[in-house]
Amino acid sequence: MKHLKLAALAGISFIALAGATFAQDYHQAPMLDGLVTAGTLPAVADRVGTDPRVLTPVSEVGQYGGTFRGGMVGGTDRNMLFTYFGYEPLLAWDATWTGEVHPNVASAYEVSADSSAFTFTLRDGMKWSDGTPYTADDVAFFINDVLPDDKLFPTKPGWLTVAGELPAIKVESPTKFTISWSKPNGLFVLNAASVYGVQLTLLSKAYCSQFMPKYNPEAEANAKAAGAADWAERMVSMCGVGMENIERWRNPERPTIEAWHVVEPYVAGATRVTLDRNPFYWKVDTAGNQLPYIDNLSMSVSAEPQTLVLGVLAGDISYEVRHTATTANLPVYADGAEAGKFRISPRVSKVGNELAVSVNLNSHDPVKRPIFDNKDFRVALSLGLDRQAMIDALYLGQGTPQQVSPTKGTPFYNEKLATQYINYDATEANRLLDSMGLDKRGSNGFRLAPDGSPLVINLATITALGASADAGEMMAQYWQAIGLDIRFTVMDRTRFYEEKTASAHDIVIWGATSGGVDVYIDPRDYFPFTTESNFAVDWAKFYIHDGGEEPPEYVKKQWELYDAIKATADSDEQVKLFQQILDITAEQFYQIGVTTPAPKYAIVANNLGNVPDDTPTGWIHPDPGTLNVEQFYFKP
Repeated sequence: MKHLKLAALAGISFIALAGATFAQDYHQAPMLDGLVTAGTLPAVADRVGTDPRVLTPVSEVGQYGGTFRGGMVGGTDRNMLFTYFGYEPLLAWDATWTGEVHPNVASAYEVSADSSAFTFTLRDGMKWSDGTPYTADDVAFFINDVLPDDKLFPTKPGWLTVAGELPAIKVESPTKFTISWSKPNGLFVLNAASVYGVQLTLLSKAYCSQFMPKYNPEAEANAKAAGAADWAERMVSMCGVGMENIERWRNPERPTIEAWHVVEPYVAGATRVTLDRNPFYWKVDTAGNQLPYIDNLSMSVSAEPQTLVLGVLAGDISYEVRHTATTANLPVYADGAEAGKFRISPRVSKVGNELAVSVNLNSHDPVKRPIFDNKDFRVALSLGLDRQAMIDALYLGQGTPQQVSPTKGTPFYNEKLATQYINYDATEANRLLDSMGLDKRGSNGFRLAPDGSPLVINLATITALGASADAGEMMAQYWQAIGLDIRFTVMDRTRFYEEKTASAHDIVIWGATSGGVDVYIDPRDYFPFTTESNFAVDWAKFYIHDGGEEPPEYVKKQWELYDAIKATADSDEQVKLFQQILDITAEQFYQIGVTTPAPKYAIVANNLGNVPDDTPTGWIHPDPGTLNVEQFYFKP
């Protein structure tokens, strides 16, 4: 069947149907032969269904067997597992992110003329890892029973709401359903193919409904007997519920549609997480071999990235991109590649900046709040950075000074936002700080707050972000040179999130996110969108109806513009509306950037096959999830 393009959005093509030629006979991993012979497992043809997704391997049809070895950092690195092995949405990005969205769990889909209704056809005979059928009722279970429940989903995902309206679903058959709203949702297909789209395909009704009182009158009593506070806490712990919940990786009994299922879970204190192949996985290669090729996964859990670097150099890692593939480590890896039997595979970053530095505009500190909220303070911080020196020192000279902004060459690039306040001008930075009433200094030489009290400002990042720690050290030194008492801290992810989610932080360093069409999906860097908008967490909470604080009118205007983007399917109009959002972002100057993204890379073991080079790396387009890790294999 030929690809059928239904529409285009800022260069993204929507593919309605996808097919490929493959052998009529299916084959399975040898490790499953005995189970089939014994009658424990059905034949492979019965397991993959009558309409499996057919993947064309990157280089060649692979061989079965082996253990994939990777590494996580810390006790909450669940998104490493997610981006590597958990990307199975209804629709999926192509590996190179050149513009195509392919059917994945869905075999086909249709979009209404006004983009308010989306009809999907699921793969006939597709199954969960426990062998139960995967049907439209599983998607309906999430939309009808889970999403509206405030105990399970107190904060509704913005991409699943239109002007506050949650989606409706009409199940037409076990393999066909329609998701709709009363108004257009012009960004739905993009979101459904993004990392967030996994939310729709995550929950098995047959398994997870047992934890809900609606389906099981004993659910509350069973939860209490299991030590949970109530049925909702028990359901989250057993099913994960949210696509980013760590519990998703803690219950080996939870059915999945992913290529591997959890065996040794990611519980507190775990030093290793293991997963085995899903015998009911619903993808095959062009020779009719059921995927995945690799038998199992073994993921170490380290306290800090350096331990993982040592593992790479020792040849103990099959693939690594998340924690240690930094510019600073590149020379070390180049020297150790031959001994460690790995190669350095180029990747392309599509994000809006190498770093996003967020001053907390919603600080609860009555002295710091008016200082942080003053745009001149943020401008002074920006002018106080010698970006070229930082680029030379941190990124081997690879990068161009820039603020946090969509990427140049995309329809979303905003010249003012990208280039303002990027020149190093310590004299002007000092003048701005003086003009704010920060002209008095204490005995230590650092500036005092307007009330005469010492102005101590905390700058924080997390251990797992690697290069941001070196950047933080340099930033602290530059800002100390203009009289600010900056105290830099590197902390674990759990503490970091506790502080910034409570708006208890001063300034934090994080990686910038969207730089291309993904600005529609995750615009956290451009206005208060989620609690990941580190510069205004309380305003974001107000937007997502999770308490928070009512923002100024200019923020509300950005929200209105974003709602207008969702309400139209006209791609040109969407671009114009987003540029208006960015004009406000530029005027307010929410965040400070350092440089355009430096070239990225992945560490790939020499014997790992079907791994392409020069592909995108990121969050919305997760690396290596979009490379179809199930077709990776080990060469003999």
